[in-house]
Amino acid sequence: MTPDTDTTPRAPWGWAGVWVREERFWRDIGARVLAGVITAAIVYAGALLLGYLHTPEIGAGLLLGLGIVACGSLVAGSITLVRGALAGRRAGGAGGTRVVLAVVLLLAAIAIGTGVVTDVLR
Repeated sequence: MTPDTDTTPRAPWGWAGVWVREERFWRDIGARVLAGVITAAIVYAGALLLGYLHTPEIGAGLLLGLGIVACGSLVAGSITLVRGALAGRRAGGAGGTRVVLAVVLLLAAIAIGTGVVTDVLR
């Protein structure tokens, strides 16, 4: 046997480490995930067209998901603005505009969250 690592036999528990480093492994994982997503979309569309799923439940779920994403994005933006304002103050600048914008973003997140909750609970 040669000391080259590609030709030496490995123990079975070392196979996973070798697989993770190979590009073909990740390409295969990506192809399988894409195939699964396409299959799920086809099954979903078939269930929707055959009447097993109704649009009001889908609409409520979509509204809830979009509301959560919108609120999360606004809160994350306001946190980023506040951190930037605090860093600006430490550097000697005034961060008042960023704080005001962060408060406006938080109020928008609260308004969107309230609208989603009241619409879902109706």
